Amino acid sequence: MMDEFKREFQRKNFGFGGVSDRSFVVPQARWCFQPVTWILYRFAAAIYLTVWWIVILIYWGEPPYYKQADTKAKWFIYVSNWSYLCLGIYFWTSAIGTLVYHKNTKFKVSSTITAGEGLELSPIDAKDQITNGYDNHGHQIYAEPQENNSHEDVEKQDSTTGMTENTSSNTSLSWNFKVTWLFQNISFTAAFFVTLLFWILDFDPETGTVTVFNLHIHGINLLFVLVDQFLIGSPYRILHFIHPSLMALVYFIFTAIYYAAGGLNEYAPDEVNGNTYLYKGSLDWGRETITTAVVMVGVVFVAAPLLHLVLYGFYRIRRTLERFESCRMSRH
Repeated sequence: MMDEFKREFQRKNFGFGGVSDRSFVVPQARWCFQPVTWILYRFAAAIYLTVWWIVILIYWGEPPYYKQADTKAKWFIYVSNWSYLCLGIYFWTSAIGTLVYHKNTKFKVSSTITAGEGLELSPIDAKDQITNGYDNHGHQIYAEPQENNSHEDVEKQDSTTGMTENTSSNTSLSWNFKVTWLFQNISFTAAFFVTLLFWILDFDPETGTVTVFNLHIHGINLLFVLVDQFLIGSPYRILHFIHPSLMALVYFIFTAIYYAAGGLNEYAPDEVNGNTYLYKGSLDWGRETITTAVVMVGVVFVAAPLLHLVLYGFYRIRRTLERFESCRMSRH
């Protein structure tokens, strides 16, 4: 495990290489009726988040669920809404990519499955090679046709999980899964950040009201992240902390430009705080410039990397649980 941790800090791990597409289209655990159930889950999550995004946007800035806003366009000035939007993009890119991948590899699930029977595959040209991963109950993890490869390009199968990792330096992840991975890194860390920010610093239990809307933006989003983190088969890299950090930097630059252009929050001027703040006491380029700059540095260089590291810890737990489960099943 220590060797794996040390390898995380290799310079190449800033990028998206060394991983095959299949890591993003199958779950870590064994699911029956693969890949249909996994595809349905991805689309169900994407549709659910999209429906609620539309509903929230309809009601945003209107009493009694929100304070009166002068325009709905200002929904976009808050980082929590950026986070929710990124999470939706992640699920949609993942769902579509998974569907296309399995469609192109000619998967076919049998209408019934019995113990030891697993899945049925449609015929594949004999000239192709098949790499199949099965658990001890005969449930298939994946199947993908592959062209004949040289010795350097062979794939190494994890004996504990049935997943594979391409050890070739020439491994090229498809561009759409690079986008998925990017938004996974951004949205997972952002969901943690905005949820903690809202309930610890922003929400006032004496004056605030918990609604189904702010609960989705600052709670249900994190639930989706935690569930997905323990279901997906895609890897997590420590050095990818640069993605949420860059997203945070882009957001702060956006707010600075927004203020410089005369942008205000959506409320009427407050006699004490004015209306230049976006988050009282932490993001106000008009009245608390130095504080806001300090917060920006703290979020970009401390908070984002630390939260990303927490998610990497969840990834290691997920992999450990999978190894334990595989060892347990191998004994039966």
